Amino acid sequence: MKSIFLAASAALVVASPVAAREFNGPYVGAGATLDNVQGSGPAEGLGANGVGGTVFAGYDIAMGKTFAGLEANADIYSADVDLGGATAKADWGWGIGGRVGYKLNEGTALYGRLGYARARASAGGFHEWADGVRYGAGIETSLSSKVSLRAELSQFNYEQDVINNQVSLSLAYGF
Repeated sequence: MKSIFLAASAALVVASPVAAREFNGPYVGAGATLDNVQGSGPAEGLGANGVGGTVFAGYDIAMGKTFAGLEANADIYSADVDLGGATAKADWGWGIGGRVGYKLNEGTALYGRLGYARARASAGGFHEWADGVRYGAGIETSLSSKVSLRAELSQFNYEQDVINNQVSLSLAYGF
């Protein structure tokens, strides 16, 4: 998963946009995710991989070469694991958090994020919600004055000793 993120990041850095989307104001976006869900503590050894999707909306405030903003997201997951007769599946989740970034050039920026995450999992007809913390880093580059491409690596640490390592590739549209 890390090699996919690094390859996408390298491609974003060498891209030279004609007109850069400013990291200032409202935006919306959508993308594809790769999820690696792992257990820790009492859940050690449980793991599942899957693909999913993400939608997000946020607002950035530019401050010279840096920017800061708030973002809300909703994700769907397909990761599941056989528990010997029952299947546990990560269903969907949502979150809200902040991101802080540094502009490498007029159209490309590196950023870090930190926020609250909530996800639902199902097993044998039962549904369970988990709260946690999301943190990550990404790179975003302009494709036009309104559209940008982002690659991101995030980790979600949930209270029930469950960790989701997620790589995403998304398009964002700025207003």
